[in-house]
Amino acid sequence: MLDAELIFNLKNKYGNIYSVDIKNTTLVFRELTFSEYNKILSFKDLDNFSSADLEDTILSISIVYPENFDTMKIPPGNVSSLANDILDLSGFTSARVAKNILNQKRDEANEVKNLMKAFVLATISTYSPEDLEQMTFSQLAEKVAMAEKIIEIKQGINGLESTNLKLELIDPEEEEEKEKLRAARHNMSKMPGAAEYDDPIARKLWGS
Repeated sequence: MLDAELIFNLKNKYGNIYSVDIKNTTLVFRELTFSEYNKILSFKDLDNFSSADLEDTILSISIVYPENFDTMKIPPGNVSSLANDILDLSGFTSARVAKNILNQKRDEANEVKNLMKAFVLATISTYSPEDLEQMTFSQLAEKVAMAEKIIEIKQGINGLESTNLKLELIDPEEEEEKEKLRAARHNMSKMPGAAEYDDPIARKLWGS
């Protein structure tokens, strides 16, 4: 079993990682980068480079644990299968996988932390995503507030009316309380015989 600290360090260094057990050995591999994939493609045009050489190259680049692992220890059939899996998981040979990866990253981009990071990066050019990743939530929130103020000041300098642009985060509990208050106000003021606020048919007619 892989050590949790090892997994954390590998993820922190390489991003997405995957593991496979071959002949009682756990191998951890990462995705290929674009430049690495282009390098592999260039090898295909060489006369003295076989498909087996290509597969060995893919594995030697991608396997990150154990370090300096000898790919010759992997049975030939497993080499081909693993090399193809690495290409697929890297998003280079499977349109379905590539689409799933993109959709997953879009979902992640809508998470609170990533929305805050995107807001800061769009406004303050001196930070990198890696810089923001090292901040606490309070520190990142401070940068967001600064970014909002920078936008306001720039609009004033350029003679533009302030848009009061703010990064609004949704609190589910707060939204639930607001919904309860709206329902209570509606039910108190509704005419006799009118539908309750939470009546599903009425809400459908109201377009909510």
